Amino acid sequence: MRRLVLVIGVVALTLPAVAGALKGGPGDGTLVVDSANGLVSMTVRGGIIGRFDQGTIEVTNPIEGDGLPPVVKGYQSKVVLGPKKTQYVGQGDVRFRLIGGLYHVRITAIGMDVSVVGKGSVLLDGSGFADQTGRFSVNGGTFQAMPHSATRFILGVPQPVTLPPK
Repeated sequence: MRRLVLVIGVVALTLPAVAGALKGGPGDGTLVVDSANGLVSMTVRGGIIGRFDQGTIEVTNPIEGDGLPPVVKGYQSKVVLGPKKTQYVGQGDVRFRLIGGLYHVRITAIGMDVSVVGKGSVLLDGSGFADQTGRFSVNGGTFQAMPHSATRFILGVPQPVTLPPK
């Protein structure tokens, strides 16, 4: 219960900044991961905020200047894996925010809460955790138990293509 109040508080405080930074458009999708253990891997254009108790987050920001720079706080170590890819490792309360650009993110963690708004794809995998209490919701759907095998989802709704008249 305390974690839920904390997550709601963090979302309430960051939502105005996130909403202002995002250029929300038609067809944007959503992902909510709540108290999950496992893997969340995504390629998304939009906004990603979250936290975890223990684990790693790898962030690739492939287009320099596209969106705001990633913000990660509460980590114990940081490893630069390439010119546009960084890994953060921590335990306690690791928090992250990626807003307004295209990001490749891989989170392997225990006790993670993640919220995403945008377009892209996400892979969820809660396998290896017999005591999995996590749940998720995609594109405003009902919450489901975290999948026990790698499962891919698409965020957003493809927009219809309008062809010019002949």
